[in-house]
Amino acid sequence: MILRPPREEDVPKMIELMNAASRAAFGTADTTEAELRRWLTSPEVDPVDDIRLAEQDGRVVGYVDVDPTGTEPVRNWCDICVHPAAETETVAAALVGWAEGRAGEGILRVWAPSLATELKRSFERRGLELVRHSYRMQIALDQALEPPSWPEGIEVRTLRVGDEQAVYEAHQETFEDSWEHVREPYAEWAHWLLDRDDFDPSLWFLANHGDELAGILLSIPMESEPDAGHVQILGVRRPWRRRGLGLALLRRAFREFQRRGFARVTLGVDATSLTGANRLYENAGMHVVRQLDFYEKHL
Repeated sequence: MILRPPREEDVPKMIELMNAASRAAFGTADTTEAELRRWLTSPEVDPVDDIRLAEQDGRVVGYVDVDPTGTEPVRNWCDICVHPAAETETVAAALVGWAEGRAGEGILRVWAPSLATELKRSFERRGLELVRHSYRMQIALDQALEPPSWPEGIEVRTLRVGDEQAVYEAHQETFEDSWEHVREPYAEWAHWLLDRDDFDPSLWFLANHGDELAGILLSIPMESEPDAGHVQILGVRRPWRRRGLGLALLRRAFREFQRRGFARVTLGVDATSLTGANRLYENAGMHVVRQLDFYEKHL
């Protein structure tokens, strides 16, 4: 087995690897070519330095990347994927070893589907410890949905040209209370949220109180599941919290996706959210459909 940087011709092999792993864990193919290319062209990623593929007998059987944050100590976020037909322990050990060398210092942090027991055992053998969980939550749209109830003085509209910087600032501010939030450069933010073929400004909902932006909900159709909508970002600024604005924004998005014929809406959330976001989503009628487990190691 060898570890090497990815090449252009590896894209289909990488998609096959990632989808084989997600089918084994969740029963769905979660990676699209558009999503993978968005990652490979991210302003913060250098595929030659930050990514390795594990190749065995001409087949790509593993993937690892290292994405360090600008914090002290540095958090080295790593995505590690092993083909379900490969020898998990051998491949995972090689990938974690490379990630440790690439990171060099700080904290190495990886994640795995909760059902990927062999992969998680491999992490533990390399000295990684379970520290946190995240959920994907979902609501089915084959039901009568409650209309939003807006707090007094709130007016809601969709994104207009020129709103982008204000939405970016609101996103960064409202996520300051989340676990180890790091302010994202605008170029990176725009790359992931604006510069994409499925960007739809009519699915970005802005709640204004007078001239002030009180809350935002940014959503898209899911690339990998055409019948599902996905809430990318929900944020309410501190002066307008605990007034029902977050719930109202969710209900506004749910009803819009239902109007467009979608079957369900999903989102991701920290299982122990510091702002209680998971409880808000439960109150909105959502439930957990999958779990990721996070492991870390101090280098």
